[in-house]
Amino acid sequence: MLGNVNGRYFLSHFWVIGAGLWLAITTTLGIFSGWFLLMRKYPDRKEETALLQLKRQSGSMGLGVAMQGILKIGACPSGLRIGIMRAFGPFSRNVLVPWEEITVERKNWWFSRVATLRCGNPLVGRLSIPALLAHRLPRAALAQWPERGPFPRETNQQVLVSVAKEWAGLTILVALFFTVVPRLMAPKDASLPLSFSVLLPAVAFGIAALFEYFSRTKA
Repeated sequence: MLGNVNGRYFLSHFWVIGAGLWLAITTTLGIFSGWFLLMRKYPDRKEETALLQLKRQSGSMGLGVAMQGILKIGACPSGLRIGIMRAFGPFSRNVLVPWEEITVERKNWWFSRVATLRCGNPLVGRLSIPALLAHRLPRAALAQWPERGPFPRETNQQVLVSVAKEWAGLTILVALFFTVVPRLMAPKDASLPLSFSVLLPAVAFGIAALFEYFSRTKA
């Protein structure tokens, strides 16, 4: 009887508890990724229009903090604008790093090629992005990009693989949050239905992934 009461109490307050935990997690990631240091050094200039704006991009920042499908990256006339989806970085504002403050290092990482953008001298922060994304940005930035070409275009198959990885990463992240947190903090009868924990984020991110695929492959 007491377990049922506690379970109902937890479920009724799940959103409050979950929101507090999410704020704590995203703030910690903002610290370890070096985002707050970049914000202080390179504040955004909203009046500057991006030559190319890309949403739902993936990369890693700082001490290897993975950001799967949640980055917003734009090539502006004066520099590189980096942002994050608000839900994953409520206190992480956009930054605009001048082109002359960026150096690019390309290397093999696991089974893919990445480009690491080192911001500042001395170093303030770093962002590692897929090589194919680092091919798209220079074509918009033209002579401002701190690296020589060539910069080949990605094929439809490469786009499909990239979008599928983003969809899988986001789905797993959100599904784990909704599956693990209730089981850690409440009795077994307080767990959320599997259809909510897994299917809902899978469908939601799947729809977004379709839009992204057609957006990146359209003529």
